[in-house]
Amino acid sequence: MGHIGICSLCLEWRPLSFEHVPPRRAFNSRPAVAHTIYGLRVGSTHAKSPPLLKGAAGLGRHALCEQCNGRTGALYGDAFAEWTVQCLRYAERLRDTSTVLLPFTVRPLNVVKQIATMIIAVSGSTVSSPSMDAVRHFVLSPQSMHLPPDVSFKVYFNPSDPARTAKPLLTQNRLSESCAILDVRTGTSVFVLAEVSFPPMGYVAFVAKSNERVSDDFASLCDIRRFTCYSLGREVTLMFQMPVRYPFGPVPGYYPNLNNSRERQFVDDDHVVLAGKSNAANPVH
Repeated sequence: MGHIGICSLCLEWRPLSFEHVPPRRAFNSRPAVAHTIYGLRVGSTHAKSPPLLKGAAGLGRHALCEQCNGRTGALYGDAFAEWTVQCLRYAERLRDTSTVLLPFTVRPLNVVKQIATMIIAVSGSTVSSPSMDAVRHFVLSPQSMHLPPDVSFKVYFNPSDPARTAKPLLTQNRLSESCAILDVRTGTSVFVLAEVSFPPMGYVAFVAKSNERVSDDFASLCDIRRFTCYSLGREVTLMFQMPVRYPFGPVPGYYPNLNNSRERQFVDDDHVVLAGKSNAANPVH
């Protein structure tokens, strides 16, 4: 019997299909592993390294019903694949943690709707909430150009590091479910809807009002809200200041320098996971 449950997108009880995250056509069709908040929680409970999510034919989740999976893929998948190919060409030439100004030729609304679909699939959310419902409506209404003002979508280059590819625990892949992150350096916290990191890029969506202070871990990433300024299917060339980050472990916003052995921790002393799916009352350090 296949997977049956609540679709994270339409919230209907239906047979669930396997949603590749990122889409299969965006280089996600081979065996891969990823860090998750669930793995962090299991590892912390048993005082061991967090177990990895494994995908024999690419990473993903049984999170969307067959109708939602097929419809979003048909509407947004091709544009996202084109964007990913372009990003890969740039990322192959990047090896430091600088920020680079580059032109991107893209169908912006299609791409950000596919990113939102991935965020929903990874979030683990199967209940109604104001912010997530607004993102769901944005995805399910192809012509909609409105994102809720308190939800930020950020992106970054995640160039593949050859020194890490042969070591599963050092993977740059991260599929982190919804959780709250406290930055103890600044006392700021942010509720992350999800983070999806898979070379050549990383994507994170979080909730924060315009007057709220956000940790530089998130604020320094590239904001793609202006992707919503263009109609569906319209292709434009945009300039972006795109930062380079190297994610490690499951915690959203954590991009340590692994050349420093002291930073080879899955969670450092500066970040605390306050809540995660099925873990709202049990902080993980």
